[in-house]
Amino acid sequence: MIQAKLYRKNDRLCGFRISGHADYAPGGADIVCAAVSVLAFNTVNAVEKFTEVPFQCEADAENGGYLKVLFPIEGMEAADVQLLLETLALGLAGIEMEYGSYITLKIEEV
Repeated sequence: MIQAKLYRKNDRLCGFRISGHADYAPGGADIVCAAVSVLAFNTVNAVEKFTEVPFQCEADAENGGYLKVLFPIEGMEAADVQLLLETLALGLAGIEMEYGSYITLKIEEV
């Protein structure tokens, strides 16, 4: 199962962590894993390309699938970063609604 966690501070998203595999289908055919991966990596790539906001990123694709991204306080205040993170949240919530037995989404106040 994929476990996705969004971190929120002062009503603003400030990062996320995604780990695990959906096991919806065999590797290469798992549409749930593919959808979550595309959303997560596109968010990171968009923040990197379209903003000047620094962030910390940890990834480990080989040991169970893991991606953690954290923004500093001043970075999470940027409207464009919030838009991108809220878009990620919307996409993950939609996947959870459709494929809830393969993904859980939680929001954690930090």
